[in-house]
Amino acid sequence: MEQELVILKAVQQLGALTHGQISRFLFEGGIVPEYDLLPALAALKEKGQVNQVLSPLGIVLEITQEGRSFLDANAKAIPESVNALITQKATEYERIFMLEQNYLAQYSEQSSGVVPVTLSIREADKIVLRVNLIVNTIEAAKKICADWMKNSPKAYRAFWAAIAGGMPEPDFWRDRPEEV
Repeated sequence: MEQELVILKAVQQLGALTHGQISRFLFEGGIVPEYDLLPALAALKEKGQVNQVLSPLGIVLEITQEGRSFLDANAKAIPESVNALITQKATEYERIFMLEQNYLAQYSEQSSGVVPVTLSIREADKIVLRVNLIVNTIEAAKKICADWMKNSPKAYRAFWAAIAGGMPEPDFWRDRPEEV
């Protein structure tokens, strides 16, 4: 039951999450030791405490009213240290997951020795910026991709300023994370 409660608490705290995001949040975040999530997720679905929903990320789990009620009634069964870690790490992982949803960075090595890198920013189903670069090493591609994930809001504003010369930014991109 504790595993189910921890999953419910994570989904309640962060909103709809994929299986992979739940796993990363709980295990990579150091909240609980690794375990097989599938039995607990299946039990939550069977009890109607989470629903699977199709989203732009794929299939995500959302907490239901039944799940909220169960969590409220059994909240004391979650160790206080685990509850505190969930609360502490939620903001950090919410930002990470938003960045990963909106900012994409990919590279692939080609036999010719060049490495194409594609960087993009999207909002929901719209790609608002895509940049294609060619570099000559995997190391350069990895650095560019990592830095893109850290600096995309700054890069977008700098790119917009460079090409639009003082024009206001489009207003359709409202949910962009603040610059770090």
